[in-house]
Amino acid sequence: MIDFDDRHQVAGAIQYTNVNPDLTRAGLVEHLETCAKYQFDAAMVAPCWVPLAADVLAGTGIKVASTLNFPMANDTLGMKLAALKELAAAGADQFDFPPNPGYLIGGEEVEYAREMQEIVTLAHDHGLVVKAMLEFGFLNQEQKVRATRLAYEAGIDWVKQSSGWGKGGYAATVEDVALLKATIEAPCRVKVSGKVNTLEKMRAMFEAGAELVGTSSGPAIVEGLTGDADAY
Repeated sequence: MIDFDDRHQVAGAIQYTNVNPDLTRAGLVEHLETCAKYQFDAAMVAPCWVPLAADVLAGTGIKVASTLNFPMANDTLGMKLAALKELAAAGADQFDFPPNPGYLIGGEEVEYAREMQEIVTLAHDHGLVVKAMLEFGFLNQEQKVRATRLAYEAGIDWVKQSSGWGKGGYAATVEDVALLKATIEAPCRVKVSGKVNTLEKMRAMFEAGAELVGTSSGPAIVEGLTGDADAY
């Protein structure tokens, strides 16, 4: 558990996120400069901006994080693997991706698990850290547990209850974070996203078992303010 009275430790557990489709190059540079100012753990950016982020953040120690097949989750496995290779070549250090929830909901566990396993294998071959956004908004309680366990068994590095975005994304809850934590084993860890926009919310999620937060409210959290309630 980090010291929530230490701004540096708080910032170091935040992946500051802006994956909005209308983000411009100038807006992206401003986002990266903010990451450098606060010394966040990572800048979470859309795939098209990974090369620029890697260039701007070189030497800062801040990771370049991105997304894979986000938010729809239903590209073919071959398409996902091809995109993963592009992310690695572009300079990403890690990525978050949503496993296809339709497979799990429809009882196709083998396909659901195989997709994750192949993505993990290729990502680790390229030195990338893998985080699975399990999009609990689509799942019932039993499916949440099963999705988490299958992700752990596939070798996922970090599990996350949601992207906080779109139809399957919703606000983070202490209960869901606790479920994630109870269902995995080390070295798999818990990241949280979805309306975590205050220091108090972040603290509650960490007390439940999270160790990393993805949010567009990074500066507000560090400053002890309240981030945009409509953001992710």
